[in-house]
Amino acid sequence: MWITLAILLIICAITYRAGGQGKAPTDKPTWMPMFLRKTWVRDWMIPILVYTWFLIFHHPTQWYGWLMWIPCIALTGGALTTYWDELFGFDNFWFSGFIVAMGAFPLYWAGVHWYSIVIRMVVLAVLWGGWCAIFGKDTTEEYFRGGSIAFTLPLLLI
Repeated sequence: MWITLAILLIICAITYRAGGQGKAPTDKPTWMPMFLRKTWVRDWMIPILVYTWFLIFHHPTQWYGWLMWIPCIALTGGALTTYWDELFGFDNFWFSGFIVAMGAFPLYWAGVHWYSIVIRMVVLAVLWGGWCAIFGKDTTEEYFRGGSIAFTLPLLLI
């Protein structure tokens, strides 16, 4: 489980950065393939990967629990499309992290405890907001935010 989580963390970090990276071939890092530099890569590949990993290690007790994968992907993907600057007037990473983690709420009907979801929401909000308050470089911030989506998944298993 931990090895696959580490691999997922790396993939999510790279995917998150790729989706937010500039679209010119000279934008750094230049090793990032152009086909990954689409915003949908960040917004939709990360939720698919994250919730697929989660369902491999958490087996819902009810048949409909497996269907909760779909709204989790939709909610998390939707949350990844914005930093809520239209609401707050600036990119609010605290709120963004909170809402991205809230995308896991349908897992409640898959047998995940509500408090596990809330704990992850708070942790991801603090991680995103705190990290981005300390660092101002987009690459550092984006790799961390992407990786932390995967890193906090075990919190849903408590």
